[in-house]
Amino acid sequence: MTPKQRFEASIGFRQPDGMVSMMELGFHLFGELTGIEPVAGYEYAALNAPGKQRALEHNAELFVRVAEECGHDVIRGIGGYWELSPGLPAYLWLPDRQARLDQIRAIKKAAGDKYFILGQHTATMGMPNSDRVEEFVYDLFDRPDEVKARNEGLLLDAVEFQERMLDAGADGILNSCDVAYKTGPFISPAMMDEFFFPYLRRWADSLNKQSVISIWHTDGNLMPVMGRILDSGISALQCVDPLAGMDIVELKKLAAGKLALIGNIDCGLLQFGPADTITAEVRRVVEGCKHGGGFVLSGCNAIFKGIPIEHYLAYCKARVEYGRF
Repeated sequence: MTPKQRFEASIGFRQPDGMVSMMELGFHLFGELTGIEPVAGYEYAALNAPGKQRALEHNAELFVRVAEECGHDVIRGIGGYWELSPGLPAYLWLPDRQARLDQIRAIKKAAGDKYFILGQHTATMGMPNSDRVEEFVYDLFDRPDEVKARNEGLLLDAVEFQERMLDAGADGILNSCDVAYKTGPFISPAMMDEFFFPYLRRWADSLNKQSVISIWHTDGNLMPVMGRILDSGISALQCVDPLAGMDIVELKKLAAGKLALIGNIDCGLLQFGPADTITAEVRRVVEGCKHGGGFVLSGCNAIFKGIPIEHYLAYCKARVEYGRF
């Protein structure tokens, strides 16, 4: 199997050849692994048109190299601007949608059909920024129709953009949308039935009718609404947050045949180690989840700057050692 075929088999509840599939929500250790960094953000925005094209080709070649060296089956495109904290942009972003589409095209040219290419957007309502919580709560109670109108607009815009990503070469779509804290969903399950799940189901349906894989990323404790997630029609759930007490080994028993799971190695463990504890946790997760398909190994969130590359490589090595069939 190619890496793409291994991932597709896993999401489709078929046991892949060789070993468990592997992907990352985001990988930031380019310089630590290869000595080369991608060109994105303000650096990319300052280039002229030919320079931007060369930058996207450079990025695509780097992404393929990382996938080969780490054993990733999926290469994700670059998303849009977002902030780690007010005024501090995230590590990897592109300034407009055209650049994001062109990046997918460059990845497709570099990767061909060997790797699964993942486009990214936000299609559904998520947790508000800390400075908007009060306004958000009042809107839910005082202006519910306005909230639903915004949700409708968000969904329709995302569906239009994902078609452009698929045309550019993406094989599947990631909806990155956090909806839960460690203690549970950010609004009650009843309110999620009104303001969230109808839109998630419609998003999943927009891809299911094309037989395209849909992946939803969210942090937090989702167990109070897990039954609704299993019935939502999405292909896979990414994170399965260990910091919120979610045990992917136990959840796989519940989700088998209904929802593929992508996760859930604690990124804090990857940061602080030690390596033998990382190895033991990877072994526990892959041996508990690998049989019967429906499982892809990943960190619970992005592999961020600050994770020692030797810890990450220990994790990759453990996947090969214990993830084989």
